[in-house]
Amino acid sequence: MKWYSLNIFGVYMKKKIVILITALFILTSDFYAVTAFTGLAGGKLNYSANQDKADYEPQLKLQAFFAGQFNFAPKVWSHLEFSIDTDNFLTDSIFKRTSARFKVDEISLTTKQTFTTTINYLSAFVGEFESIGSDILLRRYFGIEPIASKITDSWLGTGNSTLYPHFGIGLADVLQSHQFPALGGVYLYVNNEDEDYKVMNFDLRAAVCLHYFTLDAAAGLGAPLANKSQGKDVILTINKLYWHAGSTMLIGNNYTSAAFFAQIGINNASIKPNEHTTTITPKTCYFLLEPRFYRDSSHFHITFYSLPKDTIEELMLIDNNFGINMCFFRKLETKLNVLTIGAHLNAGFKDVYFDIIKDINSLDFSDIDVSFIPYFSVPIMSGILNTSLKIKFKKFADGKPEKAFSADIGYKCKL
Repeated sequence: MKWYSLNIFGVYMKKKIVILITALFILTSDFYAVTAFTGLAGGKLNYSANQDKADYEPQLKLQAFFAGQFNFAPKVWSHLEFSIDTDNFLTDSIFKRTSARFKVDEISLTTKQTFTTTINYLSAFVGEFESIGSDILLRRYFGIEPIASKITDSWLGTGNSTLYPHFGIGLADVLQSHQFPALGGVYLYVNNEDEDYKVMNFDLRAAVCLHYFTLDAAAGLGAPLANKSQGKDVILTINKLYWHAGSTMLIGNNYTSAAFFAQIGINNASIKPNEHTTTITPKTCYFLLEPRFYRDSSHFHITFYSLPKDTIEELMLIDNNFGINMCFFRKLETKLNVLTIGAHLNAGFKDVYFDIIKDINSLDFSDIDVSFIPYFSVPIMSGILNTSLKIKFKKFADGKPEKAFSADIGYKCKL
């Protein structure tokens, strides 16, 4: 997930949109008289060594988020989510100011209309909205427990990693069945995914959630809205198209003795009509295959992955693009609480993708990066405290043991 700003149509347009949405919230709130609020908030501290420095330089960084739902009426509500990411606190300027990046993850307004056999949800949004790859759509509409892979867990926000984001300014219309746990949706939104032009995106989405089978799939096209054709100014022309697709699937559930979880996605594959070609690069493809096993409150997951660079930069546990991860975790019941203890063992390669399988002998196994990550979670008051320690064994082999350790502590609570 990239840290975007709302600078899609410029600062002027951004202010108008935020003012308009705020006004809609206020007017809707006044109209229905009673407004209910539920929310989440949390933060995470990370202590590590700066990997880009030759000498040991400690870093302490903070990430924090707020997510809220405002229920103006049973059929009208809004979501607001934003987050911040700071630079290193351990500098001489800590007592003056520390730079931070602010990101609006989502601002949305949704209305619900109930029919005889279906429910229609119409939403207007700014930012990311129910992005494919995150399990947030499945949780919102079907009320299920989180099913996302543990390697994409961030301890922050309401979502996980995304195969491709529904990011920008747009509309979404979702139709859910009363009689069968399924839905279909249409998404229309504008963003700046192209370097030169604004991109109009049109996506179709479908999801089904059964006891032993869950599927969320989407596909769409993006059209850069160019104003030049063959060097001449025009009102509007489309010289190429982007297409994207992704799916999240779980066979079984969180408590079957065996289950299989998979995510596959392609983002910004370009189509050039004049050349009759389409371009797919491994660097923009997302593959995650995960057999899962469960017995007596113990879980064991084996994850095979090939992930884009942008995804890796936002993950807490994984530093490599291509590799394997084994995760064991167990819930322990005490007289006062239910604790979760677990560990990840990860082995992977940086700047290597799934296409390396065609020439697996070219892999240099001396470059393999192995890490061990024990973690611990405990409920405290209305939230959960999470802690983890990452140990990178390659740093010992490189003669830099001081850079082998990093630690995270985070807390997420209901408001």
